[in-house]
Amino acid sequence: MARPAVGTVIRKPTGRGTSFALRVTFQGERVFVPLGGSWEGWTEDRVQAEREHIARMIERGEWAPPDHEPTAATPGEPPNFQVFASEWLERKRRRVGAKTHSDLLWRLSTGMDHFGPRSVDRIDEVVIEDFVQAMLAERDAIRDAAAAGHPLMQTVTMPDGRTYERRRRPLSNGSINKAIAAVRMVLKDARRRYPKHVLRNPAAERDVYLKAPPAARSFLEPHHIAALLEAAHQLDGRGGVLDWDKVDYIRQSDKSAVKLARELGVSDVLIGKVRRGQVWNDPRTGHRRQRRAIVGALVLAGPRISELCGLPEDRLDLAGGRILIPPRDEDETGPQTKTFAGERIIPMVPALRDILLDSRASAGARETRSSGLRTAAFSTRKGTPQTPGNVAHHVLAPTVALATELLRARRQTPMPKVTPHTLRRTFASILAECGVAPRRAMYLLGHTDAKLTLSVYQQVLDMSGDAVETLEQVLGGDLDDIGELLNGRTRRRRRTTEQPDAVDGALRDLMDGER
Repeated sequence: MARPAVGTVIRKPTGRGTSFALRVTFQGERVFVPLGGSWEGWTEDRVQAEREHIARMIERGEWAPPDHEPTAATPGEPPNFQVFASEWLERKRRRVGAKTHSDLLWRLSTGMDHFGPRSVDRIDEVVIEDFVQAMLAERDAIRDAAAAGHPLMQTVTMPDGRTYERRRRPLSNGSINKAIAAVRMVLKDARRRYPKHVLRNPAAERDVYLKAPPAARSFLEPHHIAALLEAAHQLDGRGGVLDWDKVDYIRQSDKSAVKLARELGVSDVLIGKVRRGQVWNDPRTGHRRQRRAIVGALVLAGPRISELCGLPEDRLDLAGGRILIPPRDEDETGPQTKTFAGERIIPMVPALRDILLDSRASAGARETRSSGLRTAAFSTRKGTPQTPGNVAHHVLAPTVALATELLRARRQTPMPKVTPHTLRRTFASILAECGVAPRRAMYLLGHTDAKLTLSVYQQVLDMSGDAVETLEQVLGGDLDDIGELLNGRTRRRRRTTEQPDAVDGALRDLMDGER
């Protein structure tokens, strides 16, 4: 029985990267199949996928070897989709962030096998529909194989070069639509550069996309917010697994690290670090109650998680009751605001101001840094600035777990899936309930488009029952007063209310003089 003709991968280092090709045995002859270079989006995973695809086509008798290598496009003639998309993505890399560039690369890689060989002026609705049907058939094959107990596997290469096998994941309708949307962006640019050849953009038609459920955007109801803040307060009160009495006991005890770990319910590694003085060296780094401050700031002020982690301490104006989000700095690589429109001043609601004052009082005296670096407003027990991952896993996750227990004991609706962005979306909904104008809400959230604020961020809270009282308790004041505060009209209102008092006083003095 002949060996399956799956081909051999050929890798050739070049000045621009690695060039990939396949050497396939077809009808007793060895055929050279050029693929592309790493600068064009070709990776090891994509090469292996193409290798398997050609093998399946050969088994079905549908594959024919290329007659010759594709010729370069003549000047003025549009190139194929793969070449143009690679150039477009390289131009985008200089204008978007790393995450956006990575997402675009994934989208284009998903449909590159189908669209890549075709010229950009030869892509129409039929080509897109064929891609959709191919993706749906591939999804059915992956699911059928998993149901039969023989899941399809794929090789994943890690950044350090190591590889591992994992199950292939079927694409959802939304993911397929994202791939088509990337094709739409590429063809839009192709129309601008080749107006005589690319006359229309078929990927812009609505009927080429699959029906997909709307994105699930979680937010918290008033009783969820109350439970979350209460859980954070309880966790701050516990002070973690260790306290200073236990630390002194560890350092004075002659017991082994294993025995102490079992006795105190911690790891023996932590016992060793305590004894060597690597942790718990002074009161400031040993215990700083900031869990409620972090959760409260996220849900009652709505900063992005990157903005909270990169916020300097001097930007918390507790005397004035304001949070000053600094402008974006292109030279700064740490966490900061997402866009240049992120610079803003967020008024503190009374409850948030009390939480932050309590957190600062519990932290004790701050140490001064000789390096001149500004202290972070929200730091870890070691005094280092918080990171988005630390907030999500070590601050928010245990708080949500305890809040879920509290809600279960009270027989209230459970917590939804909570991320730092859930709390930011909840703040946007609070703005709507307090009557904050859309343009003002856009400013407080650091958006450049009020439509995004209204359609994506602001959700409708359930204000039935005692929800109004609960929300007022969470915010620390009457909803109308909080609305005036968030609208920035408190000072103006105070002047209008003080003026009649001044007039009344003058009239009383005048009447007393006449008497």
